[in-house]
Amino acid sequence: MPRFQPEDVRADLLYLRKGSGYTPQRLASRPALVSILGGGTNSAHEPQSVLKERLISAIYSLHDEDATLLLEVFNLDPSTTNTTLAARRSAAGHRLGIGREAVADRDSAAIERLLRQLLTGWYPKSPAGIRIPEHHNGFVQHAVHVSTFVRDCRHLESIQRYRLFALFDDVAYVTMVMSYPEPPIPLGPHWQVRSHQLSEGWQHQFWHHTPMRRGHTYDLAFRICNPDPQEPYWLTEESLAFHEPTRFVRFDVTFLGPQPHHAWAFHGLTALERPGTPDDPHHTRTLTLTSHNNTITADFHDAYGGLYYGMAWEWYTEMQ
Repeated sequence: MPRFQPEDVRADLLYLRKGSGYTPQRLASRPALVSILGGGTNSAHEPQSVLKERLISAIYSLHDEDATLLLEVFNLDPSTTNTTLAARRSAAGHRLGIGREAVADRDSAAIERLLRQLLTGWYPKSPAGIRIPEHHNGFVQHAVHVSTFVRDCRHLESIQRYRLFALFDDVAYVTMVMSYPEPPIPLGPHWQVRSHQLSEGWQHQFWHHTPMRRGHTYDLAFRICNPDPQEPYWLTEESLAFHEPTRFVRFDVTFLGPQPHHAWAFHGLTALERPGTPDDPHHTRTLTLTSHNNTITADFHDAYGGLYYGMAWEWYTEMQ
């Protein structure tokens, strides 16, 4: 799972609202917010001016009333000169004809809506970027982590972890479609799975023990085991098609026994294009096996569109 979670982004927004509001230094000190704006964990990936533009762009993607108010309370409105949150709220209350406490209620609610915009990516990421399509299951897949174990060149088991941020109240279950014949085994007491066979695979409904609530984060994890670890098929790929937009993705594969000749990560490929080739500079990158645990790892962000992301490898020819 990523280092920063939705709750961390919320806390950073609330911090940025306080005191003098936005300054480059105060934003740089908020690693979760910097990360969700595309700046990495240390602002090295994008300059501060771009991160500020993206924050303003996300605010402008809200309704006009929310956008105007948040620009004021974050001290991002050029006409705002107040250096304290109380003074900025007083000025906004004077403009709106309401008290400062009423302004506080409004800007707190607007920050929750801004949080959803940032987590989903439903705003133009100025000066350039992508707009992620809408979600279908009523939640944001904030993060997905797939850990796979390969023993003697064959699939042993995989553990998939999903961090979900609910967009609506009373979402009862999460639906996933898989081709793997064995049913997934939920990890933890909070989920139950109901499976239905399709013409070419299985549909699994993961029911939470209570209906999910808007603005809350939920962790779903399950294990997929190979019923025949001695099967003749040698595993050469681990990947997922991301129909639900996902902000952060990690794959890791651990090899127990023989190690592959070489491995690569790939992203944004169709079912027919995957797994690509190691020499494609646009969709793949070479991976190095770690010496201490024989594991390869690949990280991605903003996966979407039903395209495949993952890792592939080739075994030494003399082993086959």
